[in-house]
Amino acid sequence: MKKICIALLVAAALFTVASCASQPAVEEPKVDEKVLTPDILEHKGTALGASVPSWTMAYIESGASGVEKLAEYKGKYVIVLDAEGASKQGVLTAMDNMDAPVQIARYLSTRVQQKFAGAQVGDRDQLEEYFENVVKLVSEARFSGLMAGPDWWVYLQYYKPGAKSKSEVDRRIYRVIKIYSIDQKVLQDQLDKYLNDAEAAVAKTPEKQRAIDAVQSAFYEGF
Repeated sequence: MKKICIALLVAAALFTVASCASQPAVEEPKVDEKVLTPDILEHKGTALGASVPSWTMAYIESGASGVEKLAEYKGKYVIVLDAEGASKQGVLTAMDNMDAPVQIARYLSTRVQQKFAGAQVGDRDQLEEYFENVVKLVSEARFSGLMAGPDWWVYLQYYKPGAKSKSEVDRRIYRVIKIYSIDQKVLQDQLDKYLNDAEAAVAKTPEKQRAIDAVQSAFYEGF
């Protein structure tokens, strides 16, 4: 009897394990992490019944890189000056008072820094002095060949992070956006000069030279 009872218990245990293993895994509910796109409540053309320009929407949704994908900006780099605040007149005044050449140099300096940030980890120590020289030169530069483009103001309603509905308003702000563009080759010729001038000021070792050459050869990929 003892042997029969033990056998029955083992069989029951095996049946239980097999039954559990055959059950499908319960999936955790997926979290919708989509960020709600801000809504435009009012804009420069509202009073006239005009639509928001495509470049404005491209910038709001994807930044300057979104504007560069538009057909009218093919073969050009786009620089966007942007001011925002609670007062429409305040942001318009801020844009009027903005020193465009200085802001453009700062903008391009930031793009240069982003390029160096993507350098191979092993090369960063070799590039530090060169990187500092390039950023300094670009941030103080005055670039020629820039074309002033259109500007537009929008009144935007933003939603809270992770908001599931448009009842979860975070803030409302005015933004004024102004476009500048420059032919890719015209800008690259000017940047090449700063890259070369910065290189000339570096006391190079063979390792530094290889790192600098690698950065320069791929500098405009994704710039």
